[in-house]
Amino acid sequence: MLGLWGAGLPSARCAEFVLFRNIWGDAIVTTDTTPAGHVLTPPNRENPVYYLGRSLGCRLGSIRGDQVPEERDMNLFVTKILAKQGYLGSSPGMHEPTLFLVVQWGYMEPQSGDLLWFLGYNAKQDIASPSPSGILGPEVFLRNFRSRATESILENARGAIYGIIVTAFEYKSANTPNPVIYWQTRIGLPANGKSMAQALPTMLVAAGTAIGRESNAPVLVNADDARAGNIRLGELQILDVINEPLQRPASDAKH
Repeated sequence: MLGLWGAGLPSARCAEFVLFRNIWGDAIVTTDTTPAGHVLTPPNRENPVYYLGRSLGCRLGSIRGDQVPEERDMNLFVTKILAKQGYLGSSPGMHEPTLFLVVQWGYMEPQSGDLLWFLGYNAKQDIASPSPSGILGPEVFLRNFRSRATESILENARGAIYGIIVTAFEYKSANTPNPVIYWQTRIGLPANGKSMAQALPTMLVAAGTAIGRESNAPVLVNADDARAGNIRLGELQILDVINEPLQRPASDAKH
């Protein structure tokens, strides 16, 4: 049976996780879209799409001593953020699902996987990409001209990050041997000086408008500009959010 978290959700319980304003910098959002996903029209509140979903929880890893959010509360918060973008839980007999969404999150260390891939690094978009031969060449002199997004990816990949993955499948094929994938959004933020319970909801608020939206390159979203005041995960409240998250495409030049 699929673990459903997109329909008929009750109100949250458990203790609140309160996030106060801090200086966290940019979260990095990358969305990969397949040819099947290219033909989809991104939803909005006026023209939503309906889904069923499964939460894998803290599948990406954790570290001893970290404060981890309750999985049920986190699932409810994900649902709230998706609803703001036009992704709504399906209702049997009323709104049939066209998507099956899978969400997972956790703590990721450089040696635990390819953080460059997770953060969306593309050597073709890096004007100072090292030579395949490993021999230093003219690209060395271009390092100071990298885009801020590329610099952020390379810097963040050297340390641990908190990560969130949301993957969209065609609903009808999701439970078959050959599921059709539409898109996958990955969100990363440096883990230093934070807890998972603080970071994950902030990352979701910051990245909300970029989830499921194809981009030609990773997008930087300011984790501090995405909120003013605090976020309470337990009550599913986003307090004093200022309009929409600020998004900067990877093509932004370094200032």
